[in-house]
Amino acid sequence: MSTIDQAAPTADTTKPVPGHVIYRRVLAERTSYALAAAGMAVGPQLDDSAWSYLASGGIGLGTLAWLYAKTKDPDHGLDTITRAQRAIPFLTAAGTYVANLITPGFNWWEVVAPAAWASLMGWMAPLTRSAGLVLELSKHQAQTDPARELTYTEFLAAKWAQATGDGTRLVSITPFSADRPDFEAVVVAQAGKAVPTFTEVQLAAAFDFPVGTVKMRPIQGSGPGRMRVVARPTTEDTERTAEGLRGLWETAVAAPGGAAPGVDLIDYRSEPHRIVLLVASPPGKEIRLPHTAICSAFGIDDPSRLVIETDGIRQGVVSVYKTNPLMKVRKATVEDLTMDSKGRVTIGVCHDGKPARMRLWDPGQGALRGITAGVTGAGKSVLQNLILAAEKRSGVVSWVGDVQGGMSLPEAEGRVDWFAKGPVETLLMLTAAHAVMKYRERLSNEMGRGDFALGRPWPLINITLDEINRLLSHPDEAMRKATAYLIADIQKTGRKVGIGIRLAVQSLHLKDLGDDDAIRQQGKVGALFLMRTASSSTKEMGLDGIAPAGFQMENIPARIYENGQIEALFSGKDDEDGESTAGMAYMFLDGRAKFMRTFFAEKVDGVYPDLIALYGDEPANGLTEGEAKAAQAGAAIYGVRHTNPYADCDTLAQAFSDVPGSERTAGPPAADGDDGEALAPSAGPFGIPFGGSNDPGEEPGLQDQILELLADGPQSLKKLREALPGFQPSSVSNACTQLKAKGLATTVKRGVWQRTDA
Repeated sequence: MSTIDQAAPTADTTKPVPGHVIYRRVLAERTSYALAAAGMAVGPQLDDSAWSYLASGGIGLGTLAWLYAKTKDPDHGLDTITRAQRAIPFLTAAGTYVANLITPGFNWWEVVAPAAWASLMGWMAPLTRSAGLVLELSKHQAQTDPARELTYTEFLAAKWAQATGDGTRLVSITPFSADRPDFEAVVVAQAGKAVPTFTEVQLAAAFDFPVGTVKMRPIQGSGPGRMRVVARPTTEDTERTAEGLRGLWETAVAAPGGAAPGVDLIDYRSEPHRIVLLVASPPGKEIRLPHTAICSAFGIDDPSRLVIETDGIRQGVVSVYKTNPLMKVRKATVEDLTMDSKGRVTIGVCHDGKPARMRLWDPGQGALRGITAGVTGAGKSVLQNLILAAEKRSGVVSWVGDVQGGMSLPEAEGRVDWFAKGPVETLLMLTAAHAVMKYRERLSNEMGRGDFALGRPWPLINITLDEINRLLSHPDEAMRKATAYLIADIQKTGRKVGIGIRLAVQSLHLKDLGDDDAIRQQGKVGALFLMRTASSSTKEMGLDGIAPAGFQMENIPARIYENGQIEALFSGKDDEDGESTAGMAYMFLDGRAKFMRTFFAEKVDGVYPDLIALYGDEPANGLTEGEAKAAQAGAAIYGVRHTNPYADCDTLAQAFSDVPGSERTAGPPAADGDDGEALAPSAGPFGIPFGGSNDPGEEPGLQDQILELLADGPQSLKKLREALPGFQPSSVSNACTQLKAKGLATTVKRGVWQRTDA
């Protein structure tokens, strides 16, 4: 039996005493029962039985007389029960002892009965229980009393009941931290009554906390019979900051002429590093929360410290952080990148600590499309590699078109089913994907299928096009139109046959998407990641129709500072002293905008070893046999996709010439005025000569410099690129191809060039 039970009051008045006093009293009472039991077993066996009769009879009769005198008044109520409880040990002991006396000889039960009596009395401790003693609570006592180690929530509840004595109860007690006394709870009044009004002094005295650190507030949606108590004795600065933000909201945000006039602050709560505001616009008004203006009202110069989320109607949540919540993010694990039953993988962390999940596909919709927008250094490559590694881990066929010649996503090369380098090969990959899509459509119609089922009978194919703006804005009109047609058609119809497509661009401006609004609108239907861009408004970023109503944001800065950017400028610190924001993004999914950051990855010698390890050593997932044939017919390059060197135009031309009917390759419907004449076997798709430049234009003087380098003997393409650091690697490769077309250079073996006059 615990001392808290033993101390439970049964009388009207109670006597608060320290816990060790109760413990010692119970111990003494139990010891006396043990000694009495020994006497009850030995006494009847002695010769002086007359004295035994007199003693036991006297105790019994005397106790009965005392009990009668104390309980003959029926109005005593609980006193009667208390007196009877105190008489129990004496009456039962006398009865047991007399029974032993009147029994001739020695019987086994004459020992068992006293022992049983002592055990029962020791468990009940009736004398202590009837004394009306309660534990005198203090924080130190609750933590150190060896007789009863109360939990902190029990201590707080008992402390409240002892301090108020008004019948209210402290429930739903939630400590903010295991190592701090700060907590929040709910005060519940008796049925039909309201919670009394307490002053700050009374609230602080109830828990022996500093004055002003305990607050009582109404609970939204509840009546006066329930109130919320927030106690922050060790983080009063945070609470004071929250109170200050509350005042600023009312005066600088919600007031007429403020940042968001009429938007009321409904409730707020404080966390160690975050203050959360619940706000709502007036009924009938759509919520509008201008990010920049609210930052200004709160004196925040780092916009990433303020996160705004709305329901798109009239309510919103504004989170204000002490520092950027995504300064440090862990590395990804294989478990993060393994697709669950809903098609989701985890690619990072949201601002509130929740996992940032995206879908590789949707069981209800099929394959997905999407767009990732961000300038150089914003973290697009890490994000794309995380998604590609997740696709490989989850059985998805990944096709990657790196229009920048393989420089954007070098980690993916050799780890995905198709890694196309440069504009020409990317265009061929799109042609093959379109052919596979038509193949799946035809068989789906024959099978009577209306939607895609994962792995039955085809795997999911996701196409990633990095730096696609280079191809959508290509100076060659035929290439530009062909690319736009293929992307738009796969976006529109690939979903139902399990072919998704994602674009990675510098921004969402139409000029970066070839002025093709259809591509932008289709891409925004899926997952949209908006990283650091060159724009500063949702309208310029092209978020119309996807950002929640009332959502506004400032562009993510290149670097963030612990004490703010202005302080860094004032103190003269260089930009290098700040923390890079690479990987931070707004993720738009299902009509919600989530501020998140991708998992951390460290670059070593130009690549990300952590991301390479996440791909795993298993072979990349590939097409079925029928799909491979369809891809080979659509673009003959599929069969040699792993051996084709970047922009080796002769190899591409040879691949086309080896395919029957290669006089004209697959592509969009003939444009008006197209006479449909066959192209020469040496021509690429849509009439683009393979001997032409793969990049827009020719680099002045590049070919002459290459010829000078080759004058010393054969050189590998890698050494040529290293010797010409001022030129893009793709330009060096194209220049070699052009020299070969002019008859000035040739290949000794794969990837090794020499002059023809050598």
